[in-house]
Amino acid sequence: MWDDVERVDLETMDLATEYREAFSLFFPGVLTDGVLDVAKLTALLDVPATTVLDGRERYGIQWAGWQESVRTLLTPSRAALIPSIDRSIDFFAARNVMIEGDNLEVLKLLQKAYNDRIKLMYIDPPYNTGNDFVYDDDFSDGLRGYLRYTGQVDSEGNRISANADRSGRRHSRWLSMMYPRLVLARNLLTQDGVICISIDSNEFSNLKLILDDIFGPENFLNSFVWASNLKGRQIGEAGAVGTHEYILCYARNAREVGQFRGSQKALSALMPTVYKGPGYQVKEDERGPYVTKNELYNTNSRFNETTAPTMVFRIHYNPDTGEVRVSDIDDEETYPGFVTAMPHRNARTDQKWHAWRWSRAKVLKDYSELEFEVRGNELRIRTKIRDVDGTAIKDLIIGPSTVSGQADLKQIGLERIFETPKPVDLLQMLISATTAGSDMVLDFFAGSGSTAHAVALQNAEDGGDRRVISVNIPEETAKDSEARRAGLETVSAITLARLQWVTDNVQGADASGLKVLYLGESNFLTADTVEGELNLSPTTLREDAEAMAIAGEILLKEGVPLDSEWSEFQFHNVSVHVSGGVAVVVGEGLDVAVAEGVFELDPKPHVVVFLEDDLAGQDALKANLVANAKSRGITMKTV
Repeated sequence: MWDDVERVDLETMDLATEYREAFSLFFPGVLTDGVLDVAKLTALLDVPATTVLDGRERYGIQWAGWQESVRTLLTPSRAALIPSIDRSIDFFAARNVMIEGDNLEVLKLLQKAYNDRIKLMYIDPPYNTGNDFVYDDDFSDGLRGYLRYTGQVDSEGNRISANADRSGRRHSRWLSMMYPRLVLARNLLTQDGVICISIDSNEFSNLKLILDDIFGPENFLNSFVWASNLKGRQIGEAGAVGTHEYILCYARNAREVGQFRGSQKALSALMPTVYKGPGYQVKEDERGPYVTKNELYNTNSRFNETTAPTMVFRIHYNPDTGEVRVSDIDDEETYPGFVTAMPHRNARTDQKWHAWRWSRAKVLKDYSELEFEVRGNELRIRTKIRDVDGTAIKDLIIGPSTVSGQADLKQIGLERIFETPKPVDLLQMLISATTAGSDMVLDFFAGSGSTAHAVALQNAEDGGDRRVISVNIPEETAKDSEARRAGLETVSAITLARLQWVTDNVQGADASGLKVLYLGESNFLTADTVEGELNLSPTTLREDAEAMAIAGEILLKEGVPLDSEWSEFQFHNVSVHVSGGVAVVVGEGLDVAVAEGVFELDPKPHVVVFLEDDLAGQDALKANLVANAKSRGITMKTV
């Protein structure tokens, strides 16, 4: 019976296995004995196959190091996210999260808990200009190893030049850094989720190509042009000065994403050169205020009596009674007291009419959402729009700038800490257009913390309860920098300082708290933990492992989101940590009475995890726990 108890998997999911299983569901029989039957697959897809060696030309992106980046992606992680209680605000109830560490490892650790849960990702990765950094994918080595790898610093860590591209593979290495992160990020997006990425011309074309590869070109939404610095800056030795950057937006599934919309009033105030005043009269009926912008007919002449015959008909309206009728387009019968609207005339010589945008059934059912204007014998019909302040977002952004981003930081006492911080107004526009309610936002290149700041401001504005996860690497700040003089020794310390200020100063943000964690080694030993020898230690835990860290690692790897409420109970020397329906029991002194208390918690956990160390040599207790858990419908696991 004891042998049947489930074990907690301390490694992140094996993505290669996940992909093979999903592939087999769509194409049964194509994978046999671990071998891909290319002929069968090409037959099922009805496309030709090619190999690297056959010389067939095809569209796509390739770069030196692609295979290594895939191996990096597929390598499971055994790292852990360690709670940092002293830097958190209301840790146990906090719904906002900040994680300090390399985002590649962090994204792997988030896969189980956040798959299909993130509504919006905004990231501002390194632009690869030559004087910014690119992450190393060995989180234990950190940034310094990558700089050595790319020839940007010497053996003593001194930067060689401002633009050290000595290997000729600067773009390739940047792509290898971005590719696995974006693949992992896509897994976390909801089906109607959106990712927005700031970039400049250095890597714009390459980034779009790998986004097409990962998300599919059909899921491309927009390429925003942002006039980030109208004063301009000379990027190269020739040509015009640069004034703009881009924000590339892709969807997990574009068919699930609606039009980006925002407040006309707010956008006009923020970007008056792009958004003019409303210009539409606000009217009111029994359902409330509305505006009218468009007539009911389809303005596209391709929709006509030939291509959409059921959408071409006559509409009759009685202005005295409000009654609405419809009839065939060639039915010339008139109705006393009714005025008739014919479809709009088509300019094409081979067609007579434009189609209506509504069907007959919809006109008869929802005519209260139409405005009928009668002038003599003429009837014009317009659709009512209830979102009186709403307007479509445009892909041109002129107004928010890096100067306003600096002003945001100055407001919170972090002036000149970042050279080009993203303005919160810019991000708030994206957040309001893509999220609502309690949607989850993720920024895994968190920088100065602009995204989390913008989320808090948008929540304060519309009463939302959005949650945000911010991830940043603890790269050291320059010794002669304003940040270092302010006591901020790492970039992640800047992020944290801003998030703490936001929590304390933005209306309502304190209710969400801030849960701070940092990336570290697993609390559990592995067979190769002892260098050069097989680990035969009688314990499975590291010597310095603490209860909170142990519980946090298990909860996340059991799929409990970090923004879940966390409760801690103490039974003598045993601590019980409960979150998301999972209880983790840690501590010597475990007995039947303690276990009974755990099983009877209210609400009852659906999974209870015990440590092998705490059960060592207690076979009778083990058997008792298995039986009691089973009788209560609780899944028992060990680690």
